[in-house]
Amino acid sequence: MSSPDWLRTFVAIYRSGSVSAGAALRGISQPAASQQLAALERRVGLPLFTRTTAGVEPTRRGRELVAEVGDSLDRLEPVFAGLDGGSLTAPSRPVRFGSSAEFFAHSLRALFDPGGELPGLTAFFGPDDQLVRQVGEGELDLAVTSTAAGRRGLATTPIGSKRFVLVAPPGLAPDRDPGSGVEIGTLDELGRWLVGKPWVAYSAELPRTRRFWLTSLDRAFAGDLRLVVPDLRVVAEAVARGVGVSLLPEFVCTDALAQGSIVELFPVADVVPAEPWFASTRVADAGHRGLGRIIEHLARSVGP
Repeated sequence: MSSPDWLRTFVAIYRSGSVSAGAALRGISQPAASQQLAALERRVGLPLFTRTTAGVEPTRRGRELVAEVGDSLDRLEPVFAGLDGGSLTAPSRPVRFGSSAEFFAHSLRALFDPGGELPGLTAFFGPDDQLVRQVGEGELDLAVTSTAAGRRGLATTPIGSKRFVLVAPPGLAPDRDPGSGVEIGTLDELGRWLVGKPWVAYSAELPRTRRFWLTSLDRAFAGDLRLVVPDLRVVAEAVARGVGVSLLPEFVCTDALAQGSIVELFPVADVVPAEPWFASTRVADAGHRGLGRIIEHLARSVGP
């Protein structure tokens, strides 16, 4: 009879794609994980993985075995965790939640509802690829990103999308100055007006902004880049303080638009594609009710 720990380690390696990442998920050393995998392969009588430069790939027998035991182990994992901690009840801990700082700030109301039905959180911020990797390696329980995870062993749930708005300080918008003689009624007129105007951006590369200028305004970016700052909230504040124009996700400037401290310069939602949000968790955590509730609350809060 194989030890359950061998099977748990095997499934962790399968889902993470490498022995070292599987060991990290299990909280054991890489040599220990290698020994458990070797013991299981001896018992099965066939190799379960082939080694590659990037990690491991499951053999046919490996895929068959994970199909046989994966779901059962997932259902037993809370019991195993409790036994590992010295009791049949797994100790509660805050959910390790990863996202951008801007998304987390926007989602606070959804993540901390007055009813108190959601678990506690410990937040981590980083770029999408880092957050997805951390979920896969067991360092995070849940991550919200703008890209689907696309990794073995991770479950990805669409929770909504963000639309973009072209915003400016009120004093810079031509429709606030009837005597200016400037009217912006078309994208062509918008493009001519924007040439040389001060601009605020999240990154110097301006990937979305340059694409907007090329595909929608039919010209290369010709704004006067005044400020680059890697925090969308600061970009919105800079626009409100008169620094320049920016193309921003609507969620970071909703309050400022409502208050009139910034204005929508021209409607661009139809020409700038909305960007999706995805919530990623480990397949092994599919039965975690707390994670499911968080995802449901986020979908209601940020969904279209």
